[in-house]
Amino acid sequence: MNEEIGKTVKLIVFWLFLYLATTVIATVLGRVFNNYEILKWTIVLGYMLIAILFFGKRYVELSFGQIERRMVWPVIGMSVLVAASYLFFEASFYILIDIVHLFPKESKELHEAGQHISGIAGILSFCIFGPIAEEICFRGILLGGLLKMRCRPWIAILITALAFSLVHGYAVKLVGTLLIGIIVGWLYWRTGSIIPCLIIHIVNNSIAGIIYLIGQPTNTVLIVILIVCLLSLSYGLWWFWKKFNFVGEVNQDMPKV
Repeated sequence: MNEEIGKTVKLIVFWLFLYLATTVIATVLGRVFNNYEILKWTIVLGYMLIAILFFGKRYVELSFGQIERRMVWPVIGMSVLVAASYLFFEASFYILIDIVHLFPKESKELHEAGQHISGIAGILSFCIFGPIAEEICFRGILLGGLLKMRCRPWIAILITALAFSLVHGYAVKLVGTLLIGIIVGWLYWRTGSIIPCLIIHIVNNSIAGIIYLIGQPTNTVLIVILIVCLLSLSYGLWWFWKKFNFVGEVNQDMPKV
């Protein structure tokens, strides 16, 4: 137990060092050269380094876990379905309750942040390598470590999802990030693989980036989207529940930092 706690703490500290170093270096270079593109590309390279180090040195296992070879493509397809259904459901719900008026300042900040998702570097950072870096930390290290410590699965999933939600820092997104954190955490536990989590997070962020570019539909259309997405999300989660109705053992071999 103590050994596993030590491994998890070391890996989190190592991840935080790389993540903070990336942020600081990107900010400094962006200001020195007065070029926002340099800042974005530095962040992309930093996230890529995190992925290479953690997956390459197998600090986080990049495998299909309990997913059999014949199930790989169905799992990928259902992961995409779950991600798309959840994101469109969340976005439509927020628009219907007019969340902009509930959190005007944060909504404005999020909208302004979304406008920076442009160019190859911005897309790579927000849609691909950012999600990969976050999943390495929250599911690969934190949740994986808690499960290896024999923490009760649902407690481990909730702790990880709450940490994931709080780190994002916006009250307007608190519930949404908490729920998606629970979903991907549950899938990690059920499948023993971080791959469905990566797919869902990447698809989720990619669709979010697209939504920033789309005008607001009518309320009738939003209600239809809500119903369709709720049904497809329920089907996707039911499919995972049915196909992986066992508790897989998470890989016990995690190298030391």
